[in-house]
Amino acid sequence: MTPVKFNEKEVREINEIIAEISKVIKPKSEIGARNRATLSGLLASTKTTKKPHYFKCKREYSDAIVSFFTKEKGVTKSRFTATAQDTIFVL
Repeated sequence: MTPVKFNEKEVREINEIIAEISKVIKPKSEIGARNRATLSGLLASTKTTKKPHYFKCKREYSDAIVSFFTKEKGVTKSRFTATAQDTIFVL
């Protein structure tokens, strides 16, 4: 798999989203990408008590942002995550 190349503007946008997410992320948090409505249904069906924080992003950025937090910051990747989604969530 070839790495995705982002231009300067896209990198700036991704860094802004990463900065927002960094404010709410805790050591025991989970991160992932999923449509808001679908995630709500999944959380309700599994009776998860954690409250999600949502962050809007472009579909092209979601995989890069989730990968950054899982690889660089050591955050656990959520089992509810999917590729190319328009919303990043933190549980």
